[in-house]
Amino acid sequence: MSVAVDAMAAAEQQITLEHQLREKVVNEEFKIWKKTVPLLYNSIHTHALKWPLLTVDFSPKYTISDDKKSLEVLFVTGSNTSQRDQDTVSLRTINLPSTMSPDFASFGTGENIIVSESASNSIDLGVKRLWSHAGEVNRAKFSPIGEKFVTFDNAGVVHLYDINQEMPVDFKFHKTEGYCLEWVSENQFLSGANDSQIALWNASSPAAPEKQFNTHTAVINDISFSKPAAVLFGSVADDFTTQIHDLRTTEDSPAIKIVEKHLQNAIQLHPEIGHLFATGGKDNLVNVYDARLTDRPIRQLFGHNDLIFGLRWDNIDPLQLYSWGLDKRVISWDLNYLTEEYAPPSTESQETKKRSKHTEDPCLQFIHAGHTNRVNDFAVHPSIPNLFASVGDDTLLEIYQPKTLREGDEDDEDEMAEEQDPEENEAVNGEADAASGTYEKKDADEDIDQIVDSPKLEEKTNFTADNGLHEQFGINSKPAAQEEHSNSDVDMAE
Repeated sequence: MSVAVDAMAAAEQQITLEHQLREKVVNEEFKIWKKTVPLLYNSIHTHALKWPLLTVDFSPKYTISDDKKSLEVLFVTGSNTSQRDQDTVSLRTINLPSTMSPDFASFGTGENIIVSESASNSIDLGVKRLWSHAGEVNRAKFSPIGEKFVTFDNAGVVHLYDINQEMPVDFKFHKTEGYCLEWVSENQFLSGANDSQIALWNASSPAAPEKQFNTHTAVINDISFSKPAAVLFGSVADDFTTQIHDLRTTEDSPAIKIVEKHLQNAIQLHPEIGHLFATGGKDNLVNVYDARLTDRPIRQLFGHNDLIFGLRWDNIDPLQLYSWGLDKRVISWDLNYLTEEYAPPSTESQETKKRSKHTEDPCLQFIHAGHTNRVNDFAVHPSIPNLFASVGDDTLLEIYQPKTLREGDEDDEDEMAEEQDPEENEAVNGEADAASGTYEKKDADEDIDQIVDSPKLEEKTNFTADNGLHEQFGINSKPAAQEEHSNSDVDMAE
């Protein structure tokens, strides 16, 4: 008996030590990230809240201050108190420098607009309106115009909020909780729940859904509406299928059905290319599909170390795709590099792997590593370029803008390289190629070329913030082991 007890105690001690080691590694990674913040971000604000957040979403609206030195951004968050307190849905605001505004150039017409350092550093997070919520807020989504938003609770009820009203409208149909909400138009939205049901709602008719889709047999993980097609939406579920549905039909069979080898947690239909969509799930991969040929992905994106929770396209820069998940990372993908030569990781023997020169995926553009636990949700601002928000189980709310390389910077680097001695330049390039491996362009599959060369995407939006923001950073977060409610900012640029 004592031997069994000793063995159990030893096992528990081993588990505790492993957990402590993981926590130590996470905290060290977080410290390293904090040191690199000035190199990676134009602006970042991290706030440690009392409870974890499951969802965040931006309103497309923003307000410029009277002196034109700051802008107020509006967004919604929802709490998860695990029944330890009253859950709430919050309409929040944050004040950011006006240089982030897409129409900042027009502010200076006829006058001198100077954003002082003190004004830029006065980043202020506030709560504009607070509602009590029946249970945890699994998901919240703003309507296209931004006058209202919907939430999903843990009892399967969808709540519609007007940002100027006190009481929400309840939409009751689902039997269990859900995490999937998607606006079709300002007056229609889709909901998908753990009861395997998908419903199409009219915002003015809460009594019953307009249409039901019963083609899945397990938990609905994500849904996404196709703006260019206007009548299609996609869904993924725990039944290992990816489905594309037509809103005009009443048949109990999807227009497209893909049986997956791995469970998929996320799907996103492209905002401009009607036949392009992406999925992500338990295989740690982002799969990019052409809906005209779905027997295999046209490309898989490698970069995550654990399962993927969500995906999001950038409506302003439609060749940018974002993914996040259990590995505490948000990854930005640039699909301009889909045709770059790349040898993905494989199940080769160790000897073969040693001879290979695998490097990072050329589409991988940026990794946001500011969380110490899984990332629950991520938002892309629909009106302000390159502005993002993320929330996680670590109670952190992060709003940030990564640094971007100016077009002129690349030209300057090329000119400097040309001015070097040709022999020296050739030697340096040769050493660099041997050390890290370089990607060379090659003829890619015709379907990828058609996507990258799409006329709608010829003019790629390149946004670079004002020089005055390059050294402004506000961080008040702490590693997970030391987190507490905080309202003060610490300047990380020092």
